[in-house]
Amino acid sequence: MHMVVLVYNSLGWPREDVIRVPVIDEHVIVKDSEDKEIESQLVPILNASVSLRDFYATAYLGKPPSVTPKYWLAFSASTPPLGFNTYVISNAKRAAANLKSRVAYKAEICGNDIIEVGPGNLKLLFSAKERKLIQYVNSRTMVKESLEQYYTYYSGNDGSFDLQASGAYIFRPNLTYSINSEVCSHFCISQLKFSYYMFMLTKSYSYFQVGPIPIDDGLGKEVVTQIKTNIQSNKTFFTDSNGRDFIERIRNYRKDWNLEVNEPVAGNYYPINHGIYLKDDRTELSVLVDRSMGGSSIVDGQLELMLHRRLLHDDSRGVAEALNETVCVSTKCAGLTILGKYYLRVDRLGEGSKWRRSFGQQIYSPFLLAFTEQNRDSWKNSRVLKFSGMDPSYVLPDNVAMITLQELDDGKILLRLAHLYEIGEDKDLSVMARVELKKIFPNKKIRKIVETSLSANQERAEMEKKRLVWQVEGSLGEEPKVVRGGAVDPANLVVELAPMEIRTFVIEI
Repeated sequence: MHMVVLVYNSLGWPREDVIRVPVIDEHVIVKDSEDKEIESQLVPILNASVSLRDFYATAYLGKPPSVTPKYWLAFSASTPPLGFNTYVISNAKRAAANLKSRVAYKAEICGNDIIEVGPGNLKLLFSAKERKLIQYVNSRTMVKESLEQYYTYYSGNDGSFDLQASGAYIFRPNLTYSINSEVCSHFCISQLKFSYYMFMLTKSYSYFQVGPIPIDDGLGKEVVTQIKTNIQSNKTFFTDSNGRDFIERIRNYRKDWNLEVNEPVAGNYYPINHGIYLKDDRTELSVLVDRSMGGSSIVDGQLELMLHRRLLHDDSRGVAEALNETVCVSTKCAGLTILGKYYLRVDRLGEGSKWRRSFGQQIYSPFLLAFTEQNRDSWKNSRVLKFSGMDPSYVLPDNVAMITLQELDDGKILLRLAHLYEIGEDKDLSVMARVELKKIFPNKKIRKIVETSLSANQERAEMEKKRLVWQVEGSLGEEPKVVRGGAVDPANLVVELAPMEIRTFVIEI
């Protein structure tokens, strides 16, 4: 029997990314849909991760797992747009030393105690003595930047001074908080695993495991990671708005009123759904997240993300309990442990938006994996191994994402397309985009297409008839000129999208 892995890509672009599958035996090989053996990599699973898996499995299933994986099997999967590809993992009969597709990469020691990781254009330099990241180098883009990463925590306010504690809804650290990363080391585990594939694809990310957060000292804690550079950001940074626009933030400042700074940390925190970045006149530092979290730039040249929280006092905002969740096995209870990753990149000024926007779509829409145990030959003879729902010669423009493709109850199709870039954000991609619907639906005849409102509950033409016209104080009565894509030609069926525009259609095929 073989492990068959089907990898589905919901994006309208061809895609290559690393997938990881836990395995027990190191003698395994991976073959693609054309029966070609592909390069793979084994990454040992940390003991801390194994212990965590055993603990949670016992807590929720009542017994520990009978088998424990030893390695992550990592390999690069490629898929066509809006389609899937199939890979087969099987036991290797020959010795591991003879596996042609298995390549071992060793960290190189440069100088005294500097460890250089990454065989390609992208390299990270670590200090073995200080056990931290110290430099980011991308020889392809000619970027070389000092870069340090720390874990630390804020001690939560207990509300003893003015009755407002830090809790589930309120982030209010004490004015005397720790910034010493060593005190966090016993409950923060940074798995900085930058595999060969991640560097080959010019992407770098950090796995993190945080928890259980100790509370023996009677202090609630809010754990953050800080990424420090030499970028002269001048109090300015940018955070996303619901994954779309990036909004300028200025520390201790509001454009609409004179801000009286009472909360120098919490008052500068913002929700991060997609990413955060800062820049100066030469460099940009971008960080993308795999889940919504809080973030800020409390110090120039530095970004920080809130990873985990465990607090001991209710903040009096309705839940009537402290943010102190636990999981128990028998009589042993522990605070929650969270696993995650964030992605980082350093670019020259003006070049970071391509990565934030295009690669950000891959974070939003990761590969969808399906598994089965089958005989490879019988599976190959009875299944389609590789498929694309679009015309094989066509891909969506680099600045357009398909954010909805759904069959409705009446058999019609709901299609929603979005332009990914803001006006002036990128010199090449902040332009009008065009999408050919005939090539999105090959071998189909589109009988009718109706543009609707964003929520698809009414036709766009009817909606615009009911649109209110506001008299703005101080204006000359002229409506602002907003660039929008034109009407869809019923013959050519080409959709135009202006920067940041989202258009919704109901299609009858």
